[in-house]
Amino acid sequence: TLLYTIKFELMDEKELAVTYIQENKIDLILQEKLNCLYKTKPNNVFGFLSHELQKFAVEPTIKMVSGYLTKSLHHNTSQVMIELSCENNNQTEVTENALIGCCNTENVVNLDDLKPINQSLCGIKVFNQDEVDDKLKSLEKSSDITLAVSLSVFKSKAQFQKKSVLHLLQECFNGSNTEVKRPIPIIPIVNGGKHGPGKNNVLTLAICPNELNFEYCTGLSLLEKIYCKVEDILKKKYPNNLPHVSPNGGLSFGCDKPELMIEIIKEAATELELTPGTDFHLIVDFSASDFHTEVIPGQGSAKKGQTQSTSRHRYDWIEGQVKPTEDLCDFIEGLVENDSIIAVIDPLHHEDTEGYQALTQKVGHKCLLFSRTPTANAGSILKLSNTVTDTISQLKNADMSSTILEAATFEEGETILADLAMASGCGFVMFGGLRGVRVKLYNEIMKVEQMSSTSPALSSWGFKEVAEEEGAEGENQ
Repeated sequence: TLLYTIKFELMDEKELAVTYIQENKIDLILQEKLNCLYKTKPNNVFGFLSHELQKFAVEPTIKMVSGYLTKSLHHNTSQVMIELSCENNNQTEVTENALIGCCNTENVVNLDDLKPINQSLCGIKVFNQDEVDDKLKSLEKSSDITLAVSLSVFKSKAQFQKKSVLHLLQECFNGSNTEVKRPIPIIPIVNGGKHGPGKNNVLTLAICPNELNFEYCTGLSLLEKIYCKVEDILKKKYPNNLPHVSPNGGLSFGCDKPELMIEIIKEAATELELTPGTDFHLIVDFSASDFHTEVIPGQGSAKKGQTQSTSRHRYDWIEGQVKPTEDLCDFIEGLVENDSIIAVIDPLHHEDTEGYQALTQKVGHKCLLFSRTPTANAGSILKLSNTVTDTISQLKNADMSSTILEAATFEEGETILADLAMASGCGFVMFGGLRGVRVKLYNEIMKVEQMSSTSPALSSWGFKEVAEEEGAEGENQ
């Protein structure tokens, strides 16, 4: 009886095994792959089988989102490092992490935000980025944590698919692995600004390459020489008030007028036997909203021989000297004519539409205009949005040739911004100065440039001009 029972149980187990194999088509799949193995005859037999059988595996799913506090690299606050754990091939593994920079020191991060995020994302397939990002946005948690989680999922997808983040982004933008585009880098050199020392309220003077076919491997060394020379000059001129590196990587020093920043760079260029406008270009980031006020149109007295301004917008780019839009436009026109300024960023408040139109008429034929807030007659400046999906959508809808992709003020070193710029064909990048973690972004482009085929993002500077009589916008190629 005992032997009969054992025999029956063995037969029953055999039938269950056959049923299990047939239900999962294991016999058919193995037969097909073994035939393929024999025809291919690879050197690495089990590597071949592993790769082929992995195609039938269940897609990896999100198991847990965890995070821990880290000290920020730039200011006395904490950031949250996000780690993503996934269920893959019946095992749980930590796949990727992300730490996102912020644009102000008031950002508050809370680890408790991860509890509802875990509840919402657990079990979702890693490859379903849209679903992940939709759920993250619906939770309305900290933007830093939301973006870091979204990015860690995207990076995990690239890892599981054995692709680089750049390759995966290229598929999102173009549907294929097309040629990589090299954006023009805008490097901040000296900083002033409303909150800096001195009366100069203009934020930053930056430089960029003169050539559109700029190669990072050779070209960044020239910009680095200018940066270092400016630093040496400032140390000699201000031994009792040494310049310090600002969060954006530029050199901060106290000065009372923006022209002094230009003079410092010109002096550095002269010592290096370089010429602005020939060997490199200048860019001014005014950040005019920082020194903008509004008045009742017609308020105040006009100077002798001048017509009373009808604009409600006033600016004091030199502390205490409040002037109307017309005066600031004239000042910018003088800089463009005399100092080889090829672009201005946030030159006016974004609501000063008449001012932007007037400024375009004055300098649009030889100077680019950019605004951080969507404004007529100005190119766009974009940053990472709340999620990877939103960021890609934002870039797809932008005019890439007249768009700057900008790093966070307090950048923490994530290199996806560089990959986004190369994959989207963005015309310009503003990652910051050639110091600290920001160098990782430039190095990412340099690495890709050396390892694959690349081409310049721009075929022309694309200066724009508004016809004064018709107000029609044209483009000068």
